[in-house]
Amino acid sequence: MTPERPDPVIRHEPIGSGDTPRRHRREALPTRSPASGWAITAVLAVIAVVVYVIRYALMPFVFAVAIAFVVEPLVLWLQTRLGRRWRAALVVYLAVLAVVAAAVYWVGRNTGSELFEFLRKAPEIARNLLQQLLGPQVELFGQTYTPEQLVDQLGAALPAALGVGAAARAVEAGIGALFGGFLMLVLTGYLLFSGPMLAAGAIWLIPPERRHSIEELLPRIIPALRRYLVGIVVVVAYTAAVAWIGFGPVFHLPRAALLAVTVGFLELIPVVGPFASGALVALTAVQQHGLAAILSLVGFAIALRLTIDNLVGPLVLGKAGRVHPVVVIFAFVAGAMLFGVIGLLLAVPTAVCIRIVLQHYYAEPVKPEPGP
Repeated sequence: MTPERPDPVIRHEPIGSGDTPRRHRREALPTRSPASGWAITAVLAVIAVVVYVIRYALMPFVFAVAIAFVVEPLVLWLQTRLGRRWRAALVVYLAVLAVVAAAVYWVGRNTGSELFEFLRKAPEIARNLLQQLLGPQVELFGQTYTPEQLVDQLGAALPAALGVGAAARAVEAGIGALFGGFLMLVLTGYLLFSGPMLAAGAIWLIPPERRHSIEELLPRIIPALRRYLVGIVVVVAYTAAVAWIGFGPVFHLPRAALLAVTVGFLELIPVVGPFASGALVALTAVQQHGLAAILSLVGFAIALRLTIDNLVGPLVLGKAGRVHPVVVIFAFVAGAMLFGVIGLLLAVPTAVCIRIVLQHYYAEPVKPEPGP
């Protein structure tokens, strides 16, 4: 006869006066089903729709997150020396405000007067450009026009075509830009002071049974995105600085500072930005007197482009920006059509994140199918 097994001993561990045992209390708690993939997909779809609806209001948030994300290592480094995060965040925030104020002052001082001068001389520039492209006379719709007549007719028709609504939209855009810039600085301060808490809250929104994979991916995604953003800032600064040296002291172009800043910021837009800056430089070159000056300016623009693509870009971006140009173009077009300017700015970072996620997921062995 087999001996009777004694009943299993259940240890009751009271956790307080009048409390039920821990095992009984755990069994009494309600349980939930794991979050299914379809439920998560539905939530992501709703989030995508909401982002699409409010895409134009997200610009300050995107820039604030980018700034806080880039300077977070500096905050952590200062925190080890100052002892408190709020002290380190305060120092970095004041530095960010100083940099923004200096940039606004420099741009306003160097480009404000040049922009007004450009608008004042726009008819003369247009006449010279048309005369170089079309000659002294051009025939349109059976009538002969001179470049002066074309520019005068265009100047008379433009205000009527734009109307009062264009001026109102311009004022509205200016007010929106000022409010967006102020909101960006405020949001940057909040993110610097309480960034880790907000990040932990964002991870908490993920179902607990699915957080492990996200926590495994974050150490790979965060350095790649930070290197990409820092690299973009370096590329923009390098492009603007070298362009200003070439356009100003070397070629003595009018509005050199405005042109250099524009060419630098166009580097934020993948693929299309370099083409747009090249077209802008070409239009400026047409206004120069002499074939030698035009060829020299075009050669300088090509050399600048080559140094960015073959030296500065690979050096500062590293593996973070190594996404195939076809993928970049597709992400850029899709992002622009769906989310406008936000899509332009987030096209390459999103492609980088998708590449890292797929590399991580496809590296896992395939689960064998159960046998018959």
